[in-house]
Amino acid sequence: MEHLANGSIPSMHKIINIASFAFIVNIPTNFFLPKRTFRKLPTIRQQLLSDPTSNTYAFHMIINKIVIDNIKGIDHFEFSQDLYPNRPNILVAPNGYGKSSFATAFLSAQNGPIVLKPEEYHNEDLNNIPKLEVSLNNGQTFVADNNTNTIIKEYSIHVANNQLIPNAKAKHFGQRTHAKADLDIKPTHIIRKVPKAESFAYHLPAMKIKFGVNNKVLKDISIIYTNYQYLAQIENGITFHTFDLKPYNIAITQAIEQINSISTKVSAVKIKDEIERKGIMNLVIPDWNAIVSNIKTVLKCGDADAALSAWQYIAFRKLMGDAKYKKALAYANFLFNKNIIDITIKSLNPVQDRFSIVSKVEDGDLVVRWPKAHQISNGQRDIMVFIAQLLECEFQSGKNCILVIDEFFDYLDDANLVAFQYYVSTLIDRFKRNKRLIFPILLTHIDPKYLQHFCFNDKRLNVCYLKKTNAKIGKEMVRLVAKREDPLIQSETDTYFFHYHPKSIEIDISNKFVTLGLNKDWGKPTVFRKKVDRQTRAMFFELDKPFDPLAVCFSIRIKIEETIYSQLKNDADREAFLKTHGTKEKLNFAQGKGVFVPETYHLLGIIYNHPLHDAYEDMACSLSMKLDNPVIKNMIYKLW
Repeated sequence: MEHLANGSIPSMHKIINIASFAFIVNIPTNFFLPKRTFRKLPTIRQQLLSDPTSNTYAFHMIINKIVIDNIKGIDHFEFSQDLYPNRPNILVAPNGYGKSSFATAFLSAQNGPIVLKPEEYHNEDLNNIPKLEVSLNNGQTFVADNNTNTIIKEYSIHVANNQLIPNAKAKHFGQRTHAKADLDIKPTHIIRKVPKAESFAYHLPAMKIKFGVNNKVLKDISIIYTNYQYLAQIENGITFHTFDLKPYNIAITQAIEQINSISTKVSAVKIKDEIERKGIMNLVIPDWNAIVSNIKTVLKCGDADAALSAWQYIAFRKLMGDAKYKKALAYANFLFNKNIIDITIKSLNPVQDRFSIVSKVEDGDLVVRWPKAHQISNGQRDIMVFIAQLLECEFQSGKNCILVIDEFFDYLDDANLVAFQYYVSTLIDRFKRNKRLIFPILLTHIDPKYLQHFCFNDKRLNVCYLKKTNAKIGKEMVRLVAKREDPLIQSETDTYFFHYHPKSIEIDISNKFVTLGLNKDWGKPTVFRKKVDRQTRAMFFELDKPFDPLAVCFSIRIKIEETIYSQLKNDADREAFLKTHGTKEKLNFAQGKGVFVPETYHLLGIIYNHPLHDAYEDMACSLSMKLDNPVIKNMIYKLW
């Protein structure tokens, strides 16, 4: 995709990958491809269909349906919007619309069949059988209920949520009891089932004895076994069973014998020069050459030293035994991850002078125990515990993953919100590097499109709305907002369409609207006013019909200005009110003239002001969600 981002044409195999992805997930291919590439797609699709086993298929899975039954406030709920892997999926819904029930459904299915507390059953009725169903775009469906769970066979499930737990303690003083309530932070089990301690018993003298008389050419490679990153880099892509095959084993043995046949009086440096000059260790074994190359990168050494170290590495692994070696490798990986965990938490710890927060092994798990909740500021506590939960998600999961984040970022300050996004993006990138899929599902009541410090890459962000709406913004209404500053009509639109003016009945700029491709009938402000007011009535009284929330914004603003204008006492003030730029400024002017301006008039500006300057059809859901809030709806109703 990086080729597409910079505008260059990708190679054919990359084009086919993109095309097959679009084909599989049933979204427009021109969403990904430039026009000149898009024209090639019929041929590419034919290639894909004629060769279903082709490696060019992009097996990206999309969750296209989630069904939840009988969990908390949900009796039956179907969510049928696409959730993409390795992208932040933001699910927006107003408070009280089932976000916590959604999170509870996944939380209850983390470890096996669904397990709910009595109060988490719908209507607290234990006869209501809970179910969670996840469907993919390839036709697969996974189900969890109170008897089975096929979801966790394919995906690990993690839920990041509030980790505060109440803790009440009572002390008895004779016949008196003193109770004290406190808040604890639930310990975070970042790694389950810590591997048993096993070390690499590498010893250079032992390797020299095994090598032979010219063992002075060997260098100490113990540094490799002190850093799991080195081990992982060396082992990357290597099939070590290759070196047990007789032909390869003979080839390596003969190379070592040839080195040992060189006079022992020759210095180690000259022997290594001889090895390189004669190509003694240039073996025709792909895995051998790969491991030599990997070691050369890790140790930053010459060809001869890399080859001799490769021999040591392979010989030591055989000497240690495959089973024991793998245990030591697993433990080295654990120590490496533990170090990452401790460094990360330390970097976030705001109270290092008072509390040392480090992970510890307890009952076979790697656990982080936190100070009392009141001992850390709320924001720092929340971000620190949340990052620990992300680490838990990363280190516990060896499979593809579904990560649900329950209203976590709704109350963070700006700095911690940026940190939150950084760590989520980093987690996604690590899953991608490991060729795994993660579905981050972020539940919130805040629309990220209106959040100044919500900065996820727009191309990665997938915003969905849990609450269904029949709102639909018309293209003509969007076009009017887009053209409002066109020099041909700006003076009239600013005065008679986007604001109230008593003489709007005298205005007709239909011809200008036609020239700009706008609705001719709306060229008369009175006709336009009837249109937008009719949409407001529809929002309140015609609930079975779609309404245009952008039109409602026009209607609200014009009605507010008309109401305040009518309360001004003299013509001079009214004229000055009309000439004042901006609704907020108009209200402040009227207030200065003694007119009572309800606070709700200012508050409603938060709803209508942005859409009337930057409108697009996709904002229908987010805008209607605001308009449908019971308090806001009542504020609007009182205008009339």
